Amino acid sequence: MNTATPAGRGRLTMASTHIGDPSDIPARSLDALRHADLLIFEEDRPARSFLKAAGVHRDYLRYSEHDQKFTLSECEAALKKGQWVAYMSDQGTPGLADPGRDLVAIAYRLSAKVQVIPGPSSLTAAIAACPFDCWAFHYLGFLPQEPGRRLTALRAAAGMTRPLVIMDTPYRLKHLLGSCQQAFGASRRAFLALDITGPNEDFCSGTVADLVKYSEKLGTKLNFVLIIDGV
Repeated sequence: MNTATPAGRGRLTMASTHIGDPSDIPARSLDALRHADLLIFEEDRPARSFLKAAGVHRDYLRYSEHDQKFTLSECEAALKKGQWVAYMSDQGTPGLADPGRDLVAIAYRLSAKVQVIPGPSSLTAAIAACPFDCWAFHYLGFLPQEPGRRLTALRAAAGMTRPLVIMDTPYRLKHLLGSCQQAFGASRRAFLALDITGPNEDFCSGTVADLVKYSEKLGTKLNFVLIIDGV
């Protein structure tokens, strides 16, 4: 299939996927998985599920810590040939807390066409369900793993007037909430979105202390977005 752009430039598509419910994958993303010349994913298990949803069985490249150098080189070579490269992260819209940014940098350096297929995002979904005002917010993203450095980062943000949006891996939720209680105090208003669009979707709004108590009852480790209200 000749999928080169009319001007002979390559094309990089940043394709969104679901964040919990497979039926939320954009139709255009599935089409990209069927027809792009080169597919790039983060990990094998999500890649296989996305290809199954698209009804195809195809080779692809992984873009993880161990495969990064090779995959970037292959992406660059494909774009130079005028081919269509599609990247899909493990969840949601690419570019937020995932490695896709380096692919975009290559595309711009080569003057390739950059295309975005928007779709589900845990950040915007959490804000939609949050009861306090998030018209402007500060994204803290993934904090340091080491408890002391994490607490330092949180204390540095404690005086901000805008809500703080925090993400982390599921197994760190309880430790993160404990650090938040130390940094912000037990009475600071907070909101927790769990497993958005997934089978265990739930939202909890209250104080940081309320969320700490709520998290102690959780028996399953779930993806989450934490929002701490501003001062």
